Amino acid sequence: MPAVTATGHCTNTAPAPGTIRTVNAKNIGPKFFHLHGRRYGTCPCGKEVSLTERGSLRRHKPPQA
Repeated sequence: MPAVTATGHCTNTAPAPGTIRTVNAKNIGPKFFHLHGRRYGTCPCGKEVSLTERGSLRRHKPPQA
């Protein structure tokens, strides 16, 4: 389990290997089109988080136990 900051955010920025996926929102309509092409990766803490342009995980809090 990665370390957690004083504010409760996970300190890990690298997604677990083999967990990166791209969302295909082409068929679900214009309301959700902003999700299309967005890349998600799973953090070792167990949370699925969207990726930045450089492929790092966004700031997130680990799931509550």
